[in-house]
Amino acid sequence: MPGPSPTGRDATTASTLNTTCTQCHAEIAAEWRGSFHAQSQRDPAYQRAFALEPLPFCQGCHAPETSTHAPVPELAADLGVGCVTCHVTGEHVLAALGGRSAAVAPHAVTRSAEFSNTGACVTCHEFAFPDAAVRGSRELMQATATEHAQSAARGAPCSSCHMPSVGTGSSRHRSHAFPGGHDAAFVKQGLTVRAERTADRSVRLRLTSTGAGHAFPTGDLFRRLEVSAEATGSDYQVVSSARRYLTRHWSEERKLATVLRRVTRDDRVNAAPLDVELELDAAAASLPVTWRVAYQRVEHPRSESEHDSILDGEIEISSGTLPPLSKGSVADVHP
Repeated sequence: MPGPSPTGRDATTASTLNTTCTQCHAEIAAEWRGSFHAQSQRDPAYQRAFALEPLPFCQGCHAPETSTHAPVPELAADLGVGCVTCHVTGEHVLAALGGRSAAVAPHAVTRSAEFSNTGACVTCHEFAFPDAAVRGSRELMQATATEHAQSAARGAPCSSCHMPSVGTGSSRHRSHAFPGGHDAAFVKQGLTVRAERTADRSVRLRLTSTGAGHAFPTGDLFRRLEVSAEATGSDYQVVSSARRYLTRHWSEERKLATVLRRVTRDDRVNAAPLDVELELDAAAASLPVTWRVAYQRVEHPRSESEHDSILDGEIEISSGTLPPLSKGSVADVHP
């Protein structure tokens, strides 16, 4: 199966081989070029994060067609996670089960049930913290594959959501645009929100996953949902507000010269609906309350305070306004 930093070829070989893929698969290549796979090394948010923590294992996934212990050559940076990274391992050109007959291909094709399921994704989308020797035990830094195996969608491959079928007729294929945490429409369809005022100064938001095969959000350790509510007075000034972050909460521990991050609590949305209670000040009782749920990509936590984080970006999943309790309280929202 594919994985970080393939061995047996350098960046020049990988780039040349990748060109032979894109020449025959032009439509798929165009999708890939617009994806974050193709931008894995060039992505500005990754570059800023890597500058703060330049760990070789990060480079293994973000620039897999070169060594993890040397500066990334331009060819490898331009390639990112290329066609060859996932589909060419050793002498095998890997493909999913089904598809077109191998007789029409100018090369041999190895069709793999493992590749069709999670094998094509797992080694770059689930991995442990790289400091197990200091930590004393192996702890997962990203656990998407494990979350998938424990979910109701465990029988469905990653591609069923992240590589939807596109095109028509003979050109129908799995999309290689790889929608994920930067795609607003894709993120919004993963969650529904129901909001209600349960008391004069209390708001309850029920968050329900709509079929995601893993926790929501998944992936990067710092991705989170911000759930907030605020009451605004007649002068448009915020009278009272409350917010929570649903994420993997962590602590820091210094051991020798290493800072160890340990997950202390995980309150992300899973298969069961999650109720979030927000309590406002008494001044909010007679005022409308505006609520909001946003998916946030945290670029860097500046301190242990979750309010102090620098964001790479966010997607508003859902929002609305609830009148005072005496005037009705429930708003169903389906983003």
